[in-house]
Amino acid sequence: MESSEQQMRSVADTRGKHRISAELKQLEQEARFLEEVLENGEKENRSDNSEELEQVDKMDKASAVCKELLVNTQTRPDPLLPETTGPTSPLWDRWFERPPDASSCRCWIL
Repeated sequence: MESSEQQMRSVADTRGKHRISAELKQLEQEARFLEEVLENGEKENRSDNSEELEQVDKMDKASAVCKELLVNTQTRPDPLLPETTGPTSPLWDRWFERPPDASSCRCWIL
């Protein structure tokens, strides 16, 4: 019986060694791949960064663009909103105002 147990242990050890060596090879392969990706990425990033810096240098200042946008939006009316010069019916205002005697109002919203 001991010989069969020893054989099983040696077979299990061999499988374990094979599994460990396979995992080690896989990790080495992944490490090489990541190193290549990192090297290529650094090269691309250097060129991308210089291009981005050139584009930023060519751009106008943001504050000038924001001021222009603000002027354009404030001077033009919103095309989606109707233009009214006042309330169309003064009777509608009473629905949106507080009552004259707010203490007698039982409305929780106001």
